[in-house]
Amino acid sequence: MFKINIITQLLSFFIFAIIVNQLNSQELLILFTILIIVIVVRKLFQFVRSIKRFKWLFLVMMIVFAFNTPGEHVAKWPFSTNFSYLIPTYEGIIAGITQMLRIAVMLAALSLILAANTRQQLISGFYFLLSPLKYFGFEVERFAARLWLTLHYVEQQRDNNAKQDFFSRLKEMTNLKSNQKNDDVAITFKVPQFGVLDCVVVALLIVFSIFKVIS
Repeated sequence: MFKINIITQLLSFFIFAIIVNQLNSQELLILFTILIIVIVVRKLFQFVRSIKRFKWLFLVMMIVFAFNTPGEHVAKWPFSTNFSYLIPTYEGIIAGITQMLRIAVMLAALSLILAANTRQQLISGFYFLLSPLKYFGFEVERFAARLWLTLHYVEQQRDNNAKQDFFSRLKEMTNLKSNQKNDDVAITFKVPQFGVLDCVVVALLIVFSIFKVIS
């Protein structure tokens, strides 16, 4: 079975973010539909939970764009008002939907990466991607250790305290962080093997992103 390694996946995700920013609403809708089909086939239900967490952000974003974007006001707005800024515009609604689709597409792509890799693989990918920054004084090993601990404790607290309220979980996570701050963490990294498929995927994404930028 063909599979690209975690470094290629992360690089693809970053390039994918650039591509998504250049797409219009119709292209985003097509891409989102494709990702949803993949997610449904693979039964990645955590994507649904991610969308639920962003529901208030989506609502605020829609309101901000709809009522603050210049353009043609919505005809026959049910709430009559003498203030034009209290009437949404068609351009604002389209802009709000487009931004929501961009975030949803990125969440869907991120869900696929998280589902396809273990925590250790993700940390290894970030470590090797950030390794060149060591020449500029960036402590990559410490960053990787802290990221590993963060993911570990968040996952642990989510499993053990699923039924507790938000403030109780926050308090326990704070205490846990205080108790574990002096722990020594030993993390081993396995260098991902690059194949022909990895090179092909990265090359295609770079070419496509350059084409979208200059077009």
